[in-house]
Amino acid sequence: MNPPETHPIVIVGAGAAGLLAGIFAGRSGTPALLLETRPQPGAKIRVSGGGRCNVLPSIAELADFHTAGSPRSMRNMLFSWPLREVREFFERDLRIPLKVEDSGKVFPVSDRSKDIVDALLRACHESGSRIRAPFRVSSVRADERAGTGFLIAGNDGTRLRAERLILATGGLSLPKTGSDGAGLRFAKAMGHTIVPLHPALVPLLTQDAAWHELAGVSVDVEITAERDGRAAGRHPGSLLVTHRGFSGPAILDASYRLTGGAEPPTELRVHWGDVPDWDKELRAGGPATVGSTLRRHLPRRLVTRLCDVAGVSTEQRLSELPRDDRRRLVEALAHYRLPVSGNEGYGIAEVTAGGIAIAEIHPATMESRKVPGLFLCGEIVDVTGRLGGFNFLWAWVSGRRAGEAAARTR
Repeated sequence: MNPPETHPIVIVGAGAAGLLAGIFAGRSGTPALLLETRPQPGAKIRVSGGGRCNVLPSIAELADFHTAGSPRSMRNMLFSWPLREVREFFERDLRIPLKVEDSGKVFPVSDRSKDIVDALLRACHESGSRIRAPFRVSSVRADERAGTGFLIAGNDGTRLRAERLILATGGLSLPKTGSDGAGLRFAKAMGHTIVPLHPALVPLLTQDAAWHELAGVSVDVEITAERDGRAAGRHPGSLLVTHRGFSGPAILDASYRLTGGAEPPTELRVHWGDVPDWDKELRAGGPATVGSTLRRHLPRRLVTRLCDVAGVSTEQRLSELPRDDRRRLVEALAHYRLPVSGNEGYGIAEVTAGGIAIAEIHPATMESRKVPGLFLCGEIVDVTGRLGGFNFLWAWVSGRRAGEAAARTR
């Protein structure tokens, strides 16, 4: 049998993190071979933001990200490449004009995700790194006979050897883009701990049919995630009622907190509308009815639903509203427990929460603490950002760090 084709660096996955790893490995003097399952690299970039690609947030803080591991380690990884410099990379280096929208999200001026992918592919080629696609990796293992390096097998029988290996395969979300969890399986087989996985940035489901009838209602809210009666996070934004449950930016942001499993259950509590103090609003008294007062701030159908929940008539005058009725109505308006029964799953989820434990990764290099020469980046790692370009920021930063470090390692 012929010896396997050998490369100094092999990157499995040519998405956001993998492409950055390839670019910066090549620019650091050691071009890489990227293996991509899909015929066209960057599939998730292409479909993101409705085809516009929310490439970055305009502001980023540690609180915009979540990990089950050390926040300090996550900080060291995340802010090794300041957001300002990441934006300069796209605008000055890749020559892609960007714009900041009112939401704080950053998009290409062209509103074309293809421009992002094309520029990344061009930079990857110019760095000397090469992409082989489609190429599905069936197995990865350490080369125990040689004592260093990795042996890679493809579904077509191809055999490769890598002196250093970067896994940038993504998680389980949006499987149509090629994400199938293979990299997580490879890492686990090589001894890594996988923090339990679940869909994140995903619409939620409800079995309460009364909410299904409100499909199409959209309202600004603040969602508080509560665990054991304590606030675990707050998520302002819009909420959209769907035929199956709930969606919208506030819901997507809060969804990653519903981990289930052995952890204490998380409840999502909703403050409806932009009224800071619903109790004060209802204490105004006068001849106005409950319904007319609430309809100044909330959609009519939602008002009817919340009054039904509280057991209060919309025709009740504020001046005659009993204290107990007011208390129940305030609870429904300011602290409503959203009846969530599940989520839409990985097929729709924008990212996968959980992944390789960051305690097992060197923050300065993204190299495995368990397997020398193995580097891990992007969605495969247990770092999850909120909606608005934060997960792309993580992919760009961690991919760059892994590529540069792998190029320096001998």
